[in-house]
Amino acid sequence: MKLRIERENLLKGVGRTLGVVDRRGTMPILSHFLMDAKDSQIMVAATDLEVSFRGVYPAEVLEPGALTLPAHYFHNLVKELPGDILELTGTEKSNLQIQVGESRYQLLGLPADQFPPVPEITDQNMAEVESKQLKEMIEKTIFSVSMDDLQYHLSGIFWEKIESPDGLQLRLVSTDGHRLTVIQRPLPASEQFAIEDGILIPRKGVAEISRLLAEEEKVSLGLSKKSLALKADNKFLFIRLLEKKFPDYRRIIPEGFEFRFSINRQAMFDTIKRISLLSTERFRGIIFNLTPDTLEINFQNPEVGEGRELLPLVLEEGDASQLPIQIGFNARYFLEPLAAMTGEEVVLELNDKDRPCRIMDKDDPDYFGIIMPMSL
Repeated sequence: MKLRIERENLLKGVGRTLGVVDRRGTMPILSHFLMDAKDSQIMVAATDLEVSFRGVYPAEVLEPGALTLPAHYFHNLVKELPGDILELTGTEKSNLQIQVGESRYQLLGLPADQFPPVPEITDQNMAEVESKQLKEMIEKTIFSVSMDDLQYHLSGIFWEKIESPDGLQLRLVSTDGHRLTVIQRPLPASEQFAIEDGILIPRKGVAEISRLLAEEEKVSLGLSKKSLALKADNKFLFIRLLEKKFPDYRRIIPEGFEFRFSINRQAMFDTIKRISLLSTERFRGIIFNLTPDTLEINFQNPEVGEGRELLPLVLEEGDASQLPIQIGFNARYFLEPLAAMTGEEVVLELNDKDRPCRIMDKDDPDYFGIIMPMSL
């Protein structure tokens, strides 16, 4: 293999592999990316057997060939090299010589035939969607995906199609067992994107989807029995679906609420953020005292100190004589949805101190979070 390539093009391709390769696994080949040079281009691919990426980039190929290289070492080196054009030469032992000006490096690689097969789009029907909308949906739900690998069925975002008065919509749902986040938006080209029973996409796959969406205005989605495919120009992403069943999240959402309050979103976020500065791993709970016109937020940490702030709020529904209500929450479970929302006011809905609360952007009823209370 021998080729010349623009350093920026090479960095784009290899940079896309960094989130895919498996750095901590037992198979060294999965920490490598595949470089296959032929026909005036290079194909760059990476996989951890769950998430796979393949992209094509222009190059001046003098001699075709293929090898694999450690992705992070290669990217870190190329990023710091001077010059705009790199000369790359593969050896018979699958090593790569890199030359730019007077700088010369050699990286040890592995043979291309050891690299696992990268999936391809075959007979999937592809539906084109706006990247901006799908990226927004992911960013507004990914924070409540479970980080506990033992909760395998909660370690992804559930996608499903929903019938609404405005037509078919795509709904994304995530939960870590302590909170639930739901968002839905109109689904263009819904006939081609057949997810009637819903699909569960792993956390890592969702993060890679979001990265790809950030680079493109539109992407095409395709679904096979076991994987989701995304295509954007000459870039392809394949995500193996989780086979565990997502819990029946609808049972977690209360059918109704006794009380409905409205409050300034930014003021609530800033107040909880300040108070949570005193929190530690052991003490993360804040206490809400809700009256018809005031939200008092308390925090006590015997290791650090305590805080108390008052915020104005409006009781929109509910019997004022049944107030105040005192209820405890994990501060982070409010900070993350409040940061993702964009409206000026949010709505808090609840029944009592032992049942979950709903937080919702007043301007966007199709996006909300359900938060379980903590014991006081």
